[in-house]
This record gives sequence, structure tokens and C-alpha cells, in this order.
Amino acid sequence: MGNLSLHGSNYVLLDGTKAPSVTTIISQNLGWNKQVLINWAKRQTMVGNDADKVLQDAADTGTLLHLLIENHQRGLDTDTKDFTRNQTERAMVAFAGYLEWVEKTKFRALANELVIVNEEQRIAGTIDCIGRMGDDLVVVDWKSSKYLYKEHKIQIAKYIDLYEKKQPKAKVKYGMVLRFDKEEVKFHQHKIQRDKIEAGIKIFDTLLELHNSKNLI
Repeated sequence: MGNLSLHGSNYVLLDGTKAPSVTTIISQNLGWNKQVLINWAKRQTMVGNDADKVLQDAADTGTLLHLLIENHQRGLDTDTKDFTRNQTERAMVAFAGYLEWVEKTKFRALANELVIVNEEQRIAGTIDCIGRMGDDLVVVDWKSSKYLYKEHKIQIAKYIDLYEKKQPKAKVKYGMVLRFDKEEVKFHQHKIQRDKIEAGIKIFDTLLELHNSKNLI
């Protein structure tokens, strides 16, 4: 079906071809929030900001948040020298929200940053975290965005699908999208139940078919 390995591996298929990621398939073929992004970019330009730089800054802050969580779960320190002071401060606020969530929910991480390359569909993805909430096996995705978008649900639904195909005996109870605020210490927990997971998988597979059909034109 594919290979399962730790974060850092390349998305490469057995024939040497680079596999597109789950997030790439979604972003290139689903335009549900395209107009929202266009309007946001216009507002940034009107107030004198470079929209691309603002997006990159937010992405870098999100990257640092992921590193902080991953290293915390592995008992490691995080070197922040490659990030700006503002990015570090905002990521640390979000990370404090993560610590608060773990304390309140008693979440137990089993594995993090797992790369799955699926040979059948010729795609790949990185699961942020797999763990347990009580006795329930859950797949978790960390976000530092202000809102929960349907794209997030589709993304985690496909991650669950890929994981269960790789580990047939595993049964994920539900997905979890965790959004952490970067301005104050708070978290937003979004459970993605099985009916939404199945719908998300169906939507993603339709997007993948569309993506693969581009070469026919």
C-alpha cells in the first residue's frame, strides 16, 4: 500500500516519482475560499502591507508552533534562532495554548509527524499527531489559523483514510483539528466525526481524480 516513516522523508514513490501531497491536491483543485483570500489580499494592500510577506510570516509562525509541539512530545528543546522575535513570541503564545489543552484533556501522544506515501493513489501526507483521548484513538492536526475551514476537515479525513489503509487493524474514533490563538493563550477543539470523515474522503478522492485529469487536457 505504501511506506510509513518518520517526518523528514521525501514524498517519493517506489518508481522514483515525487508524490503530490494531500494539501497540494486540496489547494490546487478546491477554490471554496479563493474569494475570501482575494478580498483579504486586497485589504492588506490597501493598508500598505505586502500580502505575500504577511502570509509567509504566518506560515513561519505555524512551522515553529509545529516544531515546539513535536519537540515537546519527544522531550527535546527547540532552537528558535531561525525565526524572528515576533514569530517566536506568537508561536510561544500558541504553544502555551497547546500545553493548556494537554493538561485539560490528558491527551496521550503516540506518534507525531508521520509521513505516509500511498502507492495506490500515488499521494502522500504528513500526520501531525496520533494519540489517545481516553481509550479513543484519534488523529490530530495542529492549526494556528483564526478559523476552521472545510479544507481542514477534508485534509484530516484523508489523513485518517491513509493511516487506516496502512494500518488496517487501527480504527480511528474521530479526527481532531486543534486551533491555537497567537494573541492570547486559548485553544479551539474541533472534533471531526466519522460521517464527516467519510464525506471528506469522498470529496478528496474527487479532487484527486480532477487533479490527475489535468494531464489529459
